[in-house]
Amino acid sequence: MRVLLLLIGLAALAVAQDDDIVWLDNYGEALKMAKATGKPIFLEFRCEP
Repeated sequence: MRVLLLLIGLAALAVAQDDDIVWLDNYGEALKMAKATGKPIFLEFRCEP
């Protein structure tokens, strides 16, 4: 039980430190940056009424 609480606490700390994430809204720019850094991209598609 203590290990589970420790893991939950560590996960909460990791989420709280998301200040370094830069979200891009230009697909071409994001793709260029992903290729340059070797990192994957995350796409989110939404339809708002």
